[in-house]
Amino acid sequence: MCCKRAAGSYVTMPLLPEEILNKRYRILSLLGTGGYGCVYRAWDIQARQDVAVKEYLDPGVETQKRFRAEARQLSGLSHPQLPRVLDHFAIENSGQYLVSSYIDGADLQQLLDQYGPLPSNLIVGYLQAICEPLTYLHDHGRLHLDIKPANIRVTPTGDVFLVDTGLPGLGTRPHEPGFGSPEQQAQGEVTPASDIYSLGATLYALLTDLVPANALGRESGLSDLVPAREVNPDVEPYLSLVAARAMSLRPDSRYESAVDFAQALHRPAGYRETGAAAPRRVPENAAPVAPPPRLPASRRRQMERRTIFGLLGLLLAIIALGTAFGVLNVGGPAELSEAEATATLESAVVAALTAIAPTPTPLPEPTTLPTPTPEPFITSTDSRMLYIPEGIFLMGDDESEERDQQPAHLLRLDAYYIDETEITNGAYAQCVDDGACSPPASPNATYHGSYFGDPAFDDYPVIFVSWFDADTFCRWRDGRLPSEAEWEKAAAFEPLESVRTLWPWGDEFDGTRLNFCDKNCPRDFSDPAVDDGAQDTAAVGSYPDGRSHLGLLDMSGNVMEWVGDWYGRNTYSQSVDTNPLGPLEGEFKVMRGGSWLSAAPETRTTARDSFDPLVSRANLGFRCAMTPP
Repeated sequence: MCCKRAAGSYVTMPLLPEEILNKRYRILSLLGTGGYGCVYRAWDIQARQDVAVKEYLDPGVETQKRFRAEARQLSGLSHPQLPRVLDHFAIENSGQYLVSSYIDGADLQQLLDQYGPLPSNLIVGYLQAICEPLTYLHDHGRLHLDIKPANIRVTPTGDVFLVDTGLPGLGTRPHEPGFGSPEQQAQGEVTPASDIYSLGATLYALLTDLVPANALGRESGLSDLVPAREVNPDVEPYLSLVAARAMSLRPDSRYESAVDFAQALHRPAGYRETGAAAPRRVPENAAPVAPPPRLPASRRRQMERRTIFGLLGLLLAIIALGTAFGVLNVGGPAELSEAEATATLESAVVAALTAIAPTPTPLPEPTTLPTPTPEPFITSTDSRMLYIPEGIFLMGDDESEERDQQPAHLLRLDAYYIDETEITNGAYAQCVDDGACSPPASPNATYHGSYFGDPAFDDYPVIFVSWFDADTFCRWRDGRLPSEAEWEKAAAFEPLESVRTLWPWGDEFDGTRLNFCDKNCPRDFSDPAVDDGAQDTAAVGSYPDGRSHLGLLDMSGNVMEWVGDWYGRNTYSQSVDTNPLGPLEGEFKVMRGGSWLSAAPETRTTARDSFDPLVSRANLGFRCAMTPP
């Protein structure tokens, strides 16, 4: 094993045990290596304690200055799940050394080597725990840049530590292959999103016992990231999606913070964690599991003191009652039979017991509170946006003849709002009046004549707007264009059965539920059997029976709709499975939904089309989306 120097092509062997550094630190063992040098476990001769010593093998003067500045900043940090920086020094012609407290215990790489893929409840607990010190670092303007299973240690008391914090001030250094973000591996600008990538890679490794594909290889198309669930079928689907989103090649597609990553690790509603009645062991070809929680020992029920006194009183009352009963009946007109006397005495006893017995207070039935769905959001233009909850849905259609709709694939989307209807002329006019939007390329429509600016058509969808016009309007209204995945979920997802339908209302086409190329349409492929009541665009919401399962109107027909993504024919086969945003660049932007000029197949919820983003058409509009405030 050797330690590479950061500034040269030659190598140097690690320090041997019993070597003394700076006349104080006796080397005990080698803990790890990296691109900067090695990490050792050592004994502090003066303080008489175990320490960790990390070396940086660049002896340059400028590096020494930056190292001292970085070390001083680290010395000022204090978090119960981060090792304390105790000392730092430089050795001439060798390098710089950072001394921190040694954290006893096992790291997750050791557990992975011993047991293979770890059970999800352990993984979630470990990673949620280290998100706390990572959040502390990010809040203090620091990055870790070396998150991996080997740098997460679990102490004998069960505490979880994030160790081996890097020194970004010495320059961005590539992470271990598979765990570093593309920007870090390319030694570009790094941000907290770079650490989020490494968190996702660590999650992936713990779930699969495999190092994920290298980021630069994925970026160049030389390798693909196989979903964790495909590698290990026992992985819960939501964890596979969390790992994939955190490892997105685009930093803006990852979780925004370590707090968001930790929150995503919570098991979604509907996922049950199985328990066990006894400690479990590692069966053949299976991962170990945590022992069940220890239940408090049951206690024998004890009789309360007041109950004892009550029973004694009852006994005395019975004796007195029996005596009185005998006296009162001596010489009476009619003597009771033995059975009658016994029954009378029993009644008296029951009455006495009832008098002293506590009346139990009935426990109220627990009330199951439904999860409230947020109310529609009313925008500044007085339109309604509907709330779409987070969750998993199936995007695409393997049965389609169009290859760009394949393969069908599971996606997870965060919650969002989306317009109930297409943006109207009246709403768009407000943006134009405000000076933020350009007027449509034409104020007319194909058959309506005057259109934009005519109050009679204020409730009709705006047309003749380019993608850039649509994007400007949505941003002016504090929103954005929906992603292609968000659009399809809002159009096709049926939440009761968790299925995708081919049209917003179901899997069977019904020409009366939308504005499409019916008998009034001038195209050769018009459907002469249907009259949908419109020859051109229709007022938004004119087809309430075509409402989607999630409540949106006109998702099929009327006007095609711009979405945010660039078009890619093979997008679905290359897509990440959490909040996909499409290709990084392209020539055409995606349009969805079909229009009044579209044949029935083009109005399917899975159908895709594309245009130059500068193009504007008489059958092309849009609607906006928004991240929940």
